[in-house]
Parts: sequence; structure tokens; C-alpha cells
Amino acid sequence: MTCPETTILLHVADTAASVEFYRQILGREPLDVSDAFALFALSPGHALGLWQRDVIDPPSDSSTGSIEIGLKQNREGVDACHADWLARGVTMLIPPTDRPFGRSFVALDPDGHRVRVYALNG
Repeated sequence: MTCPETTILLHVADTAASVEFYRQILGREPLDVSDAFALFALSPGHALGLWQRDVIDPPSDSSTGSIEIGLKQNREGVDACHADWLARGVTMLIPPTDRPFGRSFVALDPDGHRVRVYALNG
């Protein structure tokens, strides 16, 4: 069995704050938004859902920072994205750094989930 569509669901403390954060870093509006849930389209067949932690059934006991979202860029895009996000006040965990796989930086969303922007070597 294959799954034709994939949604990553993040459990968040404040849906509105998370919507604003992802609206800024993704550069798009959510497809759907309510007081306790929002859905952003990513690439075809992929979406990011933000679900308010205190209304999830069954209750969520997840800790913050336990997930990392990767956003692929070209090499120049990593540095440009970092500069843009810094100007927007996004919290940075590590600056753009050359790694064995390529170049990347890591930011934090309002709930402490990691957002890695990266470019692969080659």
C-alpha cells in the first residue's frame, strides 16, 4: 500500500503564533485555518499541519524540539534565507555552516521544533 499524500502534523501550544511563523518562513497562506488547526501546502502531495496541543484526542505528551523539518534550497539560498529569517526575528540555533552533506542552518519555531534549511553538495 502506498500513501499518495503525506501530512506532517506538529503539536503546537499556540496555533495563531505558529501560523504566523510558518506563513512568514514558507511565504504562503495556509489552505485551511481555525482556532486549533492550520494546514499549509508544501510540495505536491505534502502538507504541514499545525494542531493545537490542548485539543488533541488522544492527548499529546510530546516534548518540544523533538522533530526537525528540512527545507531544501540551493547553496546561495541557504545564506539568503538565513538573512531573511534573521531580519524577521526568527530564533536561530546554528548559523549557516558547511557540513559533510552540504550547507545548512537550523532555526526554531515558536514551539522549539527545529527547521533546517539546507543545500546538498554536488
